[in-house]
Amino acid sequence: MKAKKITIDDLALMVSKGFTETREYIDSRLQETEARFDEKLEEMRISFDEKLEEMKEELFFIRAELSKRVDKFSHKDLELRLEKLEAKFKKYEKLLAQKV
Repeated sequence: MKAKKITIDDLALMVSKGFTETREYIDSRLQETEARFDEKLEEMRISFDEKLEEMKEELFFIRAELSKRVDKFSHKDLELRLEKLEAKFKKYEKLLAQKV
């Protein structure tokens, strides 16, 4: 069997074809990787949005509860002040009743 002679042009075409195939393979793998990355990134964004909404709802309820408790503290404080004023007023009321 006679060996076929390979010319420099044939060798250049083979190398070029090899580079083209390699580039196409890498491009396809890169596109697959980008698609998976984009998909995962979208899942993470959706998860983040859901968690953010949950946190907003929890914060709303915490503020409402805190507001109620602050109102209770203020109310208790006012009740104590009123009791003290009533006690003082009774003392003055007794003194005025004695002078009349």
